[in-house]
Amino acid sequence: MKLNYSHIIWDWNGTIIDDAQLCVDLVNSFLDLYGLKRVDLNFYKNNFQFPVKSYYSLLGLPCDSVNYSKISKEFIHNYKKLFINCDLQNGVNNNLNKLQNLGVGHSVLSAGMQSDLNSFVAHFKLKHFFQIISGVENILAKGKIEISFNHLRNLRTDSSKILMVGDTLHDSEVAESLGIDCLLFSNGHNSTQLLTKSKFPIIQNINEIYQYVID
Repeated sequence: MKLNYSHIIWDWNGTIIDDAQLCVDLVNSFLDLYGLKRVDLNFYKNNFQFPVKSYYSLLGLPCDSVNYSKISKEFIHNYKKLFINCDLQNGVNNNLNKLQNLGVGHSVLSAGMQSDLNSFVAHFKLKHFFQIISGVENILAKGKIEISFNHLRNLRTDSSKILMVGDTLHDSEVAESLGIDCLLFSNGHNSTQLLTKSKFPIIQNINEIYQYVID
């Protein structure tokens, strides 16, 4: 048996936690407030993008600095109350455990705010799996690429042996910036159709990660 990778950098939202529908519901509450047309999960997965501000603009939500900040604060406030109703993606616990037992390290890199991310990981009792948990210092889901370089340095691992697992085109952009391989999971926040714009392979199930890591 040969390990193709010795470390996996995991995205959090949509990759580890199945929270896409919650995000749709929360944004629909703002669309209702502004008298705008609601969206469904299919539309969301085909159109969600970073920066999040550009997605909100697509929906017609006001994106001037005052209103965008207000919407972002309310979104995070409501998300923190409701995320406990979400489940982990199928296979996450099993794969974290199985790969860790083979000597593969794990870390989390997220556009979520650091303090919130720490709470989310602790709630799902996953902290013991992760060497590093990196989030941003704002509520705007902004700055993931910027913090990724420090995350990579702190891993002290050959970049050719690091695999990123994410669920959005933005994750592929982060991986490209770092010069590392990436798998894109299609049951998170972006659809298979959207993810095909990336050069990286797409998986439908978290359990498929194993076949990429082990020869």
